[in-house]
Amino acid sequence: MKDRINIGLLVDDLDNYFTAQCCCGAEIAAKELDANLFIIPGRYVGRPDGRYGSADYTYQYNTAYKLVSERNIDILYVLIGVICSRAEEDEIREFVASLPKVPTVFLFSNYEGYNTVNFDNKSGIREEVKHLYEKHNARKIGFVSGPLSNRDAQLRLEAFNEIIASLGLSSFDCPVVYGDFTKDSENVVNELLDEAPDLDAIVFANDRMAIGGYKVLYDRGLVPGEDILVMGFDDDVVAKSMIPPLSTVEANSADLTYQAVMNTGNYLSSQTPTDISTRTNLVFRKSCGCTDIDYGQMLKQFGLNVRETNKEKLKIAVARYLFGVFYTTDSVDYIKDALDLFIDKYEEYIGDTSNDALQSEVCDMFFEFVKTDYEDYISAEKLFNALRMLQYRAYSMCDDDSIKLKISDLFSEVYRDIAFNNVRITQEVVDKRGELERLMNRQTGEITIDPTTDYISYKTLLTGITTMGISRMYLYFFQGSSKAGPQTYWRCPNTVLLKVYCDEDGTYEVNEEQQFMRTEKIFENDYIPSEARHTLIATPVFIGDDIYGVLVSETECSNIAIVTPIAQQLSITVRSLIILDAQNKTRRELQASLEKFMNVNSMLDEIAKSDELTGLYNRRGFMNNADRIIKDPENNGQLALVCYADMDHLKEINDQYGHDDGDFALKETANILREAFRTKDVIGRMGGDEFVAFALVGAEGTEEAIKTRIQRITEEHDAVSDKPYKISVCTGFHTFRCGPDIDLYELLDKADSKLYLAKQEKNQKNA
Repeated sequence: MKDRINIGLLVDDLDNYFTAQCCCGAEIAAKELDANLFIIPGRYVGRPDGRYGSADYTYQYNTAYKLVSERNIDILYVLIGVICSRAEEDEIREFVASLPKVPTVFLFSNYEGYNTVNFDNKSGIREEVKHLYEKHNARKIGFVSGPLSNRDAQLRLEAFNEIIASLGLSSFDCPVVYGDFTKDSENVVNELLDEAPDLDAIVFANDRMAIGGYKVLYDRGLVPGEDILVMGFDDDVVAKSMIPPLSTVEANSADLTYQAVMNTGNYLSSQTPTDISTRTNLVFRKSCGCTDIDYGQMLKQFGLNVRETNKEKLKIAVARYLFGVFYTTDSVDYIKDALDLFIDKYEEYIGDTSNDALQSEVCDMFFEFVKTDYEDYISAEKLFNALRMLQYRAYSMCDDDSIKLKISDLFSEVYRDIAFNNVRITQEVVDKRGELERLMNRQTGEITIDPTTDYISYKTLLTGITTMGISRMYLYFFQGSSKAGPQTYWRCPNTVLLKVYCDEDGTYEVNEEQQFMRTEKIFENDYIPSEARHTLIATPVFIGDDIYGVLVSETECSNIAIVTPIAQQLSITVRSLIILDAQNKTRRELQASLEKFMNVNSMLDEIAKSDELTGLYNRRGFMNNADRIIKDPENNGQLALVCYADMDHLKEINDQYGHDDGDFALKETANILREAFRTKDVIGRMGGDEFVAFALVGAEGTEEAIKTRIQRITEEHDAVSDKPYKISVCTGFHTFRCGPDIDLYELLDKADSKLYLAKQEKNQKNA
């Protein structure tokens, strides 16, 4: 049994702030659990998000969702409420059916029969309407719902109808229209205002729809927060930058994913699906008519009174507010320590405001706090609110205006530190993007071809990547033709080639004979250190409908925004390399044909296509020879088969008896296959313990005869062997007819899938 749990996380676009925060929360929990986290960013199922305007590349990005399977993850978390937020029921069902058969947890939306973790959709809407009713005397409140096909939209609409009924408001005065959770909401908002032009307020079921709502209001000469009150839901990153800033319901995505992933053990051990809701909080900004911070409400949220004298209680209350669910995690301890030192010095200064040296020390302590990575856990708005509360508390504890002025000067310095730190962070992002662009352009220009061998080096693709905060990166290529589009069903190839990888020590190309591996191994193989846990992000490498492979990166989730631009730039460069490689391959083949015609180097050519250990064809030799026979016009329509064979227990033999015995077992397997097939058949070793064979056959059902022959020959070899272990071979077959359009890689994938089923059946019999 594995020591470390593998957690899969399916998300949408990493450039989405909400999603990036989800990844951060999941990563913090995975670190706490010492579990591996594999993040798979795709796009959307169904209608695309209004941010993108079309479905461009959605299908290509969504191919990444098929990289996880029951073979490489133990549990799967899915942002279904985001990925499928615009999908119809049948599209959602199809997506759910395609997921790996492992314990699965759906996030941000409920789905019957599955574990779900979601925000409390109802309480936030109820509190918003109550706030508008009680604080601002609103009696005519419109509601812009999301699509009724979405479960979150249904719950938020139910909450709205329940609260207006409980307040005695008329449904006639509180009309409802239905948007689609995108910013393209102008039509429905116009519909709402045409029906009820005298509304006091509008509540939007998410912040994105409020963007379109603002546009409509301004077009009608209405100023949000003054002429009409507006509130949203989700506290999307855009809410803070809207003019005026949007009052909303804070639904912290990092908090939710952290809690969900921390519950992994219970999900793995329980067979009964559970639904968990996490709390939400109102965020008051100018759009709802609140012109300043409601300190009474804030102190209530902190659990403090204005003259709180217990310093330890104050420190705990501030830290709990700022860190939320991360308060108990080890990763924030050093930040909490810096915060505690600041509050200690702040409390000391409040007791002796005449001491100018203390004022300077308070600023020094806050600057030490700012130098931590607090922004990974604390939003700028939350920090601002906490500081305003501390400032308000200090004001409330003195009556002297001159002292209040000194306190104001103190907090001005504190706010300046935050502003300068935000400028620094923003500049670092800009610098990193610029450095990435320069790096990728330089690498593209440095791609070279060895004139003596026509060898194209892929090493320059990843050289220097680790300077961008990437600790390691792996570039895998799919074999054969792989396309994805609206009308094309994409099946993930069973095997890949690891071309190049890099870590903090350098960049390395992988020897051609060692590149081959199963796709399920892209997260765990001999090139990824197994001693420590990993957070790995898998991004497709593609141009148009052509899916070239997958880029697997390891970086902190706080740096996750850099991954997609790297993959996009690499995709462009990889296409150029593939075109160059194809041109060189054609030229090499022409040259090789000429040399064969002249009977020169034919022996060397065969050696280059042979596996040194077993004497069989290597991967290249097998593919070339089998493909030539399949596409030979004389064999067109001829029945043929491919066999995928796997020698069992190679690792155990190597570990227990040594690599010499492992090599003996591989050679014995090769001999068994030679005897089972004819001399004119093509047999090869793909790599490791995996073998393949191709044969022209005369009739259907030949695979059963070959399978029986392999079993008999294996038993005969074992009977005369003096080894303390037995050779065991598992096989999968696929029968087809030869033709010019046959894709040999696709045939091998089908045979490999049957091999996997055969191994499962064999394991069940032996259990």
